[in-house]
Amino acid sequence: MCGRFALVATSNDIEQEFGVSGVGPIARYNIAPSQEILTIVADGLARAAMATIWGFRRSDGGLLINIRSETAAERPHIRRLLEHGRCIIPASGFYEWVGPKQPYFLRPHSGLMGIAGLLVRERDLAAGKLVLRSAILTRAADPTLAHLHGRMPVIVPRALYGDWLSPSFEGDDVLRHICAGEPIPLQWYRVSARVGNVANDDPSLLEPSTDPTH
Repeated sequence: MCGRFALVATSNDIEQEFGVSGVGPIARYNIAPSQEILTIVADGLARAAMATIWGFRRSDGGLLINIRSETAAERPHIRRLLEHGRCIIPASGFYEWVGPKQPYFLRPHSGLMGIAGLLVRERDLAAGKLVLRSAILTRAADPTLAHLHGRMPVIVPRALYGDWLSPSFEGDDVLRHICAGEPIPLQWYRVSARVGNVANDDPSLLEPSTDPTH
């Protein structure tokens, strides 16, 4: 699964990677469910950046933050989103925990990554308006990462950003194509357990930890 991630990027980083403009620099080191996140969507023949809330509202009042790619097309509501609600969630990397206490940070060897996501418009009864919410698609972890966690986000190769966002492609087909492709190499390292507290959001969270208890 993916329960925390980071996005630290300049305006130019985001424009060069995702082809969108008008986004200011972002420095967020501990992004958690229910928070606002940057999301890339198709806007006609172009792409646009918008803010969404991470997590779909479940009937029990909880949040659906991750959706299994293997069974997404089997659920009617999710299948509709797979056809008409695909998005990309920019990230510098994501966190996974080994055991209950030890977090690791996983990231590309350079640059940003685009995580496959779905978005939906839901009515916020408290605010009395429609809000955009997003969730992350996940897959079985690459064998090189399975010792850290059995699941990982679906990472869209840069060459397939256009296919993933385009309504011209069937969502289930392009998702299978992405998941069947060569995995994007990631590096990982131990980080401080401070990331477990959502109140902590500073550069030190991305620094390698040499303390085996943290």
